[in-house]
Amino acid sequence: MTATAPVARRPRIPRQSPLKRTAARPVSALRAAAPALLGYCAVRALGVLMLLAVGADRRRPVLKRVGGLWDAGWYVRVIEHGYTSADGLVGRHGIPYSPRAFFPLFPWLGEAVRTVLPVSAGTALVLVSSVSGIGAAWGGYAVARICHGERTGVVVAVLWGVLPLAVLENTAYSEALFSCIAVWTLYAVLTRRWLLAGVLCLLAGLSRPSAMALTAAVCAAAAVELYRCLRGSGSAHWWRPLAAALLSPLGWAGYILYVGRAEHSWGAYFRLQQAWGSSFDGGLSTLKWFDQVFLSHRAAEGIPLAYAVMALSVFGYLLLFAIALLHRQPLVLLVFSAALLVIDLGNASPYPPLARFLMPAIPLLFPLAVSVSRLRSRATVLVVLGAAALVSGLYGAFVVFYGGAPS
Repeated sequence: MTATAPVARRPRIPRQSPLKRTAARPVSALRAAAPALLGYCAVRALGVLMLLAVGADRRRPVLKRVGGLWDAGWYVRVIEHGYTSADGLVGRHGIPYSPRAFFPLFPWLGEAVRTVLPVSAGTALVLVSSVSGIGAAWGGYAVARICHGERTGVVVAVLWGVLPLAVLENTAYSEALFSCIAVWTLYAVLTRRWLLAGVLCLLAGLSRPSAMALTAAVCAAAAVELYRCLRGSGSAHWWRPLAAALLSPLGWAGYILYVGRAEHSWGAYFRLQQAWGSSFDGGLSTLKWFDQVFLSHRAAEGIPLAYAVMALSVFGYLLLFAIALLHRQPLVLLVFSAALLVIDLGNASPYPPLARFLMPAIPLLFPLAVSVSRLRSRATVLVVLGAAALVSGLYGAFVVFYGGAPS
């Protein structure tokens, strides 16, 4: 018998995961994101046109309204008078209202715009918010493209522009700015740009206290990466995820410490929030609010539109989070969304929960975007998104001119 020569085996090439393979390609080019950005700008333009139409009918200047209503007035006061000027009014528990309850990055950027352009403080803040809304749409597209592909990314950008409270994306509120920084932080984590993620999370912490949720997401992802490094399956640059985790809380923690020093009490920031009735009680206030509005005898008299939209939005986000769990979204996205839900549902403000606190949870739009993107006809997709834009625009006009503070 003749011995057969051993067959040479081809070297096994490790397969790259779809997530890493997609993330390796540049997605930040303006040309690639153009359909998403154009779609977002189109639906927001429709919403702004509705505001202008209602404003003209009521003979009220829209720009002045969206640049100074409710919380926007406090940001304007910070720009014009700094953090030492208050309105002299006293809130709940006998605590005076203070501008120090509002984080500084948004008014800082508004002041920068006002030094360049001859506009009022309110208009400058509206410009910052509107540009941030476009940036958040771009970031949502980029993250969704990594997870689900190009078409879903475009739909996510448009859905961000047709949320029930999408009008805040063109109002002097800080939600759009935080959403923009947060979603790009998530993108940096997914593409393993750890130092960038840490710096962005720090900046997010200077815009809203909700950045605590983003810090939790960055730290969770960094912990997983460090564990992989210890096992030898991760990057050799173990210090980068560690640096991201250490940088992530410095923004919000630094501002809270600043307020504590200025007010001569380290817990001063949380005390100032109580003037608005805002604290954390683990969800007891939310349960009481739902019982009073929807289950008590008052519900038979009719549920206010703002309350109904708020409740439906929160229930919708909870449902989308359950679907995101089933779809096994990346850990950093799940932790961020879960932490935002905990912060919102655990809020003890007079009208909990607040749907606007969940606006930055852009990853929760992914399951809905996947379903819409799978519709066979492009015309059907356009009809669905167009109808959503009309409803969003109408509700935005109601909130600005007829409703109470956005919630």
